[in-house]
Amino acid sequence: MAISEEIAYMVEEYRSAAPTERNRWVDNILRFMLPHFRNWAPTLCRISGDVYRNHVDDVISVIAERTLEVLGEALLPGKHEKVANWYSYLNGISRYAALAYFNSSEVTAASGMVALQRKQRHIARVREDLRKKLGREPESQEVIDSANEQMRARRSNPEKQGVLVDISDLDNVLPVADIADHDRAVEDDDYVISPIEGRELVELIIEECFQHSDVLGKVADVWVGALYSEPPALGTVTEVARTLHIRQDRAADLLAEAREVAREACEDRYGIALPV
Repeated sequence: MAISEEIAYMVEEYRSAAPTERNRWVDNILRFMLPHFRNWAPTLCRISGDVYRNHVDDVISVIAERTLEVLGEALLPGKHEKVANWYSYLNGISRYAALAYFNSSEVTAASGMVALQRKQRHIARVREDLRKKLGREPESQEVIDSANEQMRARRSNPEKQGVLVDISDLDNVLPVADIADHDRAVEDDDYVISPIEGRELVELIIEECFQHSDVLGKVADVWVGALYSEPPALGTVTEVARTLHIRQDRAADLLAEAREVAREACEDRYGIALPV
């Protein structure tokens, strides 16, 4: 039986079990998923800037706690009923949970540190990319030059925005030169913005679209309004047409217009490409 099928089976058994039996199924699911949590945690640490993986145990606990919450929610009518692949779903949830942890006051100690955490994740990604490209540990200046080159290409005024990197920024993002890490160079872009910033971005996109017109605002709400719900969802052209009672071709044109507004918002606010 495939991993996803096995998890799906256990979740369904948990849902249909008598209240006195549910704890046993929760234990079974968590015990089954624990090796996967341990496998995911080092990567989640690394892409969050914790290259020495000092927070691995905490991340495993955060993932397990979030999984426990999801299982509790799964007993409620309409919650998590659309999940087709529980393994992928829990993997996605683990990413959000880990990023929320690394951006929490427990780790950052102050809300102003979120921007610093994002800069450190950018540095970690640049270093991993250079290691993969060069086949060796990059020099500090190579990391700085590459990181700043990317920021200048993305942002209109990186100096004013405080996103440029100097040697002091590398102090908390130290090199890891073991062979295993060379084989696992990070290629994901999921960590470019945090879940907190992601929710702000969704609100910004919808607000910007409403400023263009009420219709475009409604289109944006259908499109990205449920992006941070569970399970996360993006509205389609068909859903836009059905919700607004318009033709498919009109819905497609409006969605394209909303995407353009969203693209500009992403570039202006975060200096990144549209992530959805």
